[in-house]
Amino acid sequence: MKLNLFSKALLALGLPLLLGVSCEEPEPEPDAVPLPAELKAYVLFQPGTHWIYQDSATQQLDSVWVVSTKLTEVRQGGLYSGAPINKYEVFEMRTRSSQGGPDQVFGTHRLCGANISDDGDENWPCWVVTRGESLPNSTADVGGAYVFPYIIVRDRARTDFLAGGMQPYWHTRPLALGARTYPDVMEVSLPRGDASQGGWPAYYAWAPNVGIVRQRVVVQGVPHTRALLRSRIVQ
Repeated sequence: MKLNLFSKALLALGLPLLLGVSCEEPEPEPDAVPLPAELKAYVLFQPGTHWIYQDSATQQLDSVWVVSTKLTEVRQGGLYSGAPINKYEVFEMRTRSSQGGPDQVFGTHRLCGANISDDGDENWPCWVVTRGESLPNSTADVGGAYVFPYIIVRDRARTDFLAGGMQPYWHTRPLALGARTYPDVMEVSLPRGDASQGGWPAYYAWAPNVGIVRQRVVVQGVPHTRALLRSRIVQ
């Protein structure tokens, strides 16, 4: 059967569209993103950040702002499998409360390395790896030479994070926290060892353009959950 010019024109226009519909695959959603700067290890708050919390234990409001933070890398010697050996870090965050009283200092330290002692006790490498070796989407470390090994997959909890690392969970759907709902929430659980030191958060949730919207701290073995009511950045 012969085709007239009009039929040929329709075929010429329709065939690419048909091929495009049948062959073109949808662009996959990225399954890994760099960890937001607010979630870099120890950098939970920046000086000048003002938070108003309602403590779940006391139901009282408390206005808290960060006075100062300090991260000190005391010792680091050599590399093993791309990770520092015998790296000792100290982090300190000083906060002030509207309820008065002395400044509160939250601190934690971490000693890690690659040495394995004769008695079988393993001292695992730190949680940093060289950029590009295995985790190109990781977040840069303080010095820039190493990165935190975070590749975050939406709606799937990580089960392979290194000892001493944080456990992130990135929600696709908006998440209700208290009386508010936030999009693209990142929930992070910290290691048990960090949670036990000086009221350091054992869990927190981060929302874009808002910051930390909920955190859980353990004080003398008792968990306290605080939900963010409002926040502002003091410039």
